[in-house]
Amino acid sequence: MSNALFIVFALLAVAICFSNSLHNDFILDDYQIVAVNPAIRSVSPAHFLSRPYWGQSSHSGIYRPLTLFSFALEYPLWHRWPGGYRLVNLLLHAINGILVFVLARGLLQSNAAAWAAGALYVLHPVHTEPVIELTGRGELLAAMFFIAAWLLFRRKNHVLCGIAFLLSLLSKESAIMFPAVIALDVWIFEASFRKVVEGWKRFAPVAVAAAVYLGLRRWALGSMLVPEAAQYFNGQWTFFERELTSGRAFLKYFQLLLAPVTVTGDYDFNSIPLAHARDWDAWLGLLLIVASIVFAIRVVKTQPAISFGILFFYIALLPVSNWIVPTSLLMAERHLYLPSLGICLIAATIWASIPAIQVRRIIAVGVMTVAGLLCIAHNYVWKDNLTFYGNLVRVLPNNIRGRQGYGVALLEAGQPVEAREQFEAGLRVMRTPPLLVGLAAAHMTLDGGCAKARPLLDEALRIQPADNFARWLSADCFEREGELAKAEETFRRAVADAEFPDPKLLFDWGSSLEKLGRSDEARDVYRRAALLDP
Repeated sequence: MSNALFIVFALLAVAICFSNSLHNDFILDDYQIVAVNPAIRSVSPAHFLSRPYWGQSSHSGIYRPLTLFSFALEYPLWHRWPGGYRLVNLLLHAINGILVFVLARGLLQSNAAAWAAGALYVLHPVHTEPVIELTGRGELLAAMFFIAAWLLFRRKNHVLCGIAFLLSLLSKESAIMFPAVIALDVWIFEASFRKVVEGWKRFAPVAVAAAVYLGLRRWALGSMLVPEAAQYFNGQWTFFERELTSGRAFLKYFQLLLAPVTVTGDYDFNSIPLAHARDWDAWLGLLLIVASIVFAIRVVKTQPAISFGILFFYIALLPVSNWIVPTSLLMAERHLYLPSLGICLIAATIWASIPAIQVRRIIAVGVMTVAGLLCIAHNYVWKDNLTFYGNLVRVLPNNIRGRQGYGVALLEAGQPVEAREQFEAGLRVMRTPPLLVGLAAAHMTLDGGCAKARPLLDEALRIQPADNFARWLSADCFEREGELAKAEETFRRAVADAEFPDPKLLFDWGSSLEKLGRSDEARDVYRRAALLDP
């Protein structure tokens, strides 16, 4: 009966907190991965196993075939309606909350604590990004199969556990820490490290699943790690800077878990500046990390649930922490989706230990009300790119991706003067190809020519020779100047350099072909554009 009640609660809670997001537009990576991704137009599992997440020309080091496959399964239903894909995200989040409830009941041996852990997981406002952004699907699927594999391991169904773990890995790479989590489970809740060693046969299917995944990843990407060019800050930070800056990142993680009043969804350079030896806040963050880990180890026997929650949090975050392997991001709110389970276990344990039932009820109602209101409010941040980037620039003025994205959104909204201001503000922080291209586009819109745009586009191409957006605008300039053959060739190169060619780019290329009298080729390109955006 308790399971049925929580299922109803989880579905209602998700509906109340997130249903106002169903009308939101494609946001950020949603456009490339879902709206204009030709790969998801057909259902072919083997095809997804052999390709990177960002397309065959990608060198991002990301491999999530099951996530892409899920979008391909849905495309015949939703086509380019973001609300349909988002509805599935909401359902997956509710399922994950239910799985957390079942897992917590087994770990904490308390129905009340399980309810608290599951409810907090479903309602936590920090989960807005992975639930609302369609490409958060990777987090949702990975967590679902991760927790399912964990439950199967605890029920001694080790073969199915290995299969679920493999599915989790194929959804997102960070699930690789699952073996460490179940070893931690055995050590703490079975109170014996010796059982971890002696029970190696239980871990064999998990090891096989990890080997299969790593083999597939190597086959599809040709590399196990994120290439240096795709790493945060292009891999130009030192090992010491990486470790020390993580202290600042974890301070932000702690704040998001305890008081997620504002969310931005992006922490690109220079939102959290690289830390140096003189930066006390970075040292404070590292001190809090070390102190909490030491505390967790000291209370293993007296407070196993709290100890487990702390250690689980750090283990689950390890792949994206930049402590061992550098990644493409310093931090992200979506990275907390699975690790926050540990915090929910800690909060539920503390709440259930309060002897006064009335006090517990007041706390529960208060937390759920505040969390629900924050979730509803955060959904508006993700309404569309204009709203999202406007909020990002407001909260983190030095975020260069925010300045660039807000500028593009303002251009599309017919506000080129305001867009130019955003691009110029971003370039004062760091000169990057996207900002240079954006400023060039603003000048072309305002001036009607390419005199000011050309030097900016040339600079962008010097920094990133394969920047397809810079080539796109360069081709437009050639066309304006009457160099039609050069324009067509540049459009062609822009399409070749694009991981996911924009339908508008394809249309412009088709138009240039048509002006050259190459009608048959133009029709083929128009058909290709129409396939992506009818």
